[in-house]
Parts: sequence; structure tokens; C-alpha cells
Amino acid sequence: MAFPDRQTLDLDHGRISYRQAGSGPDLVLLHGLAGNSRTWEEQIEAFSGSWRVTAWDAPGYGLSDTVAPTVDAYAATLAALVDALDLPTFVLLGHSMGGVVAGRFAGTYPGRLRALALSCTLLGRRQPAGTPLSEPYLARLTELETLPAREYGARRAKSMAAPGCAPEIIERLAGIAAETRREGLAEAMRLIAEADNTDALAALSIPVLVLTGEEDRTVTPDLSGALLDALARGSARVRTAVLPRVGHAPYLEDTAAYNAALKSFLDGL
Repeated sequence: MAFPDRQTLDLDHGRISYRQAGSGPDLVLLHGLAGNSRTWEEQIEAFSGSWRVTAWDAPGYGLSDTVAPTVDAYAATLAALVDALDLPTFVLLGHSMGGVVAGRFAGTYPGRLRALALSCTLLGRRQPAGTPLSEPYLARLTELETLPAREYGARRAKSMAAPGCAPEIIERLAGIAAETRREGLAEAMRLIAEADNTDALAALSIPVLVLTGEEDRTVTPDLSGALLDALARGSARVRTAVLPRVGHAPYLEDTAAYNAALKSFLDGL
């Protein structure tokens, strides 16, 4: 199957870009800080035979316009996109930053989701609004502003993947990260810094899959543990999968294991 081209829609806030392939029940994919809709090439290929798969470019990524840098604004933008695409109910998968958006969407729009999959993600950094961005975030913005795009992408790829990751996977991750736009990255960082999805996840009663990478240095066990604790406060039917020998990009580091865990979850719905 040829990888689908980007399409665009004009929503109230501005333009949003996305890719879509397949037919069947709907599966919506949200990428992370170093991603865009190209993140999901392997998943679109694997699942579009039995699902209609839609992968967005978050605000400020791909061809998408920016929105206010809050998790509620991103969740509202996702709601506008799925409404425009006529997706009344669907399964939502969010990775890292995309998982923060997915968690807030799930809590804000009850009844829209058949199930939720959270990949290498967290509740948010839960900082007061207006708190200065952390030094690691500021350093990453400086790198994006000053380094050649390919060098920036290579640095991000190496920080995401587990040690020993195959060079061809590093190259693919680097190529995607190299497309990052400064305004998109800065606003998504602000979203993560100030988000707190504790109450949103505690309110869920749908099936939830929590995927983690055994060697993830970005979303560490304390962060994924806090997310699981929030889910345990409610009545969500939670399944967990810890993927061995992968870091923060398991969708490419071990596509077979990642897709198998997702397929098992989807098949059980």
C-alpha cells in the first residue's frame, strides 16, 4: 500500500493536516513532540486493511496551523477534526505528547471513544500556568533554531531510541524529527508542561491500553506509574504492555511487537 498523502481541512481555528487510509471502524493516531503524521507509517500499513486509520499533524506540525498552547485547545481541535471527518466514535491512540492530548480528549468528550491506547505517555508535567519551560525543553528549542535540520533530527532520534537501535531506524526517526517546526514544538512543550490529566483519566470507564518501552528515558517508570495510578482511581478496563529492548519510539524500534500489542487490544474490543 502506498503511504497516503497529506490532506487538509479548514476548521474554525485554521488549517489542520492529516493522512487517512483504509476502511472499517475508525482508528485515530496522535504523534509525539518529535513526530508528525509520518510517525505512523508502519501502523497505517498494518491496520488499514481492517480499519480506517487517520493520523493527524498536531497544531504547528506538518501543514497544521497553531492553536493556543493548552491541552484543552488541542483536544478541542481534535474534536473539530473528527467531527469534520464524520467520525462519531473511534479508537484513539496517542503517543507521548499525543497521549496527553488523547487522555484529555477522552475525559472531555465521554462517549466519543470505543477505547483509548496510551503509548509512552504521562499525565502532563502539572506545572502552574506560565511557569518557564524547563532547561531541557529550552535547550531543545535552541538546538532546533541553531542546528541544521538533519543534525537536529539525528540528536532527537538518538535520545529517543534505546541503545543499540538499528541505524536504519535511527535514520527514519531522524528524518521525521528534522521536519519539526519551531512554533509547533514550543507550543506542544507548553501543553505538556501545564497539563494534568489526573481527573480526566480517573473518570474513564472504557478499555485502555498502556504501552511502555522498557528502556524509555523520556517517559520514565515514575511518570507512567502516576498515569496508571490515575486510571486505577476510576473504572477503566486497563491492559498494560511493557515492550522489551525499546525506548521512546517503539512504533519503529520494534514495529512487530508494538503492532502485535495494539492488534491484541483492538481484537478484544
